[in-house]
Amino acid sequence: MIRRSSNLSTSTPAFSTISLATLAINNFTFLLYRSNFYLNVTLDKLIIHYPAGLPVTGRLKNNGLRVTPQRVELLSVLEQQGKYHPSFSQVYEAVKANLPSVSQSTILKNLDTFEELGIVRSFSYRGETRYELNPSPHVNLANANGKIVDVKGKRIEKILDELIEAIEEEAGIDAKNLLVVIE
Repeated sequence: MIRRSSNLSTSTPAFSTISLATLAINNFTFLLYRSNFYLNVTLDKLIIHYPAGLPVTGRLKNNGLRVTPQRVELLSVLEQQGKYHPSFSQVYEAVKANLPSVSQSTILKNLDTFEELGIVRSFSYRGETRYELNPSPHVNLANANGKIVDVKGKRIEKILDELIEAIEEEAGIDAKNLLVVIE
């Protein structure tokens, strides 16, 4: 969650609810301009639903990040390869192909930032950190060849919610994020 104040100014019409990603922001102030009015709102918490296909620069700006060539390229690579759950080395090589001077530490630092903001999720599989852009509850299913696919739906979401609740009760912990990889 973002814990700093930010400003958002947009003249974009209401978004379609077909394919949405979600971002929760704490302590957020924004101005919304429409054709005949504007709205200035300060909230303790704001949930932003934005189209999954929002241009890369828009995703960065909506999360309060500066638009840099490294971040734009990194997000572009993740949007292209994210459904394949690429490893860090695969992400780094793809970014380096277009930005030869980029360092591993820059990519790693930005991936960590993206994860803190909920833009990307990481998980460990067979000793490698993998990355994905899918923030919705789902199961990562791996076949014998190591290919990982997302399995999601209302029933899966319900089962995951019940599993998280059971883990919290039995272990006495606050399980905000549950990673399920079935091999």
